[in-house]
Amino acid sequence: MKRFLPFCFLLLLSLPAFALDDGHAKYVGGTVPGVDAGVIGRLDTTSETSLIFLQAGNKIEIPYAAIESYQYSTEVSAHLGVLPAIAVRLVKRRRHSHFFRISYRGQDSAVQVVVLEVPKHMPRTLEAILQTRSPGVCRPGNSSGDLSCTADVTVQKLP
Repeated sequence: MKRFLPFCFLLLLSLPAFALDDGHAKYVGGTVPGVDAGVIGRLDTTSETSLIFLQAGNKIEIPYAAIESYQYSTEVSAHLGVLPAIAVRLVKRRRHSHFFRISYRGQDSAVQVVVLEVPKHMPRTLEAILQTRSPGVCRPGNSSGDLSCTADVTVQKLP
């Protein structure tokens, strides 16, 4: 037990080291051939026609017109158990990972899926860009912040 608490404290201090830098995103997985899961690259949102994920030697280009759906979700980064979670909560907030799942039609009309992990400040920006440039009409729904979309774009917020 004497070694367990220092280990938990060391683990607590090292969690921010795994955070993504500004402008970077992590390709968690998907159906795009030739891109390995877990690679970190840059997400380019400046193009008016497509969302681009650039990684050394690879480029995933997702045309906004081809996007069928997208979903934003968050997950707790480290599941510690009850007692360590209480101890961590007393010292600092638990870190959450932010994910975007984007479903679109590729060049051969096959459905492709991309799951990206983005930094904590990027979801609002990326969600606004996808709402504006994707072919559906998305607007804020009720006062709870839920989004309602028409056409063929769906947005779901998970707790």
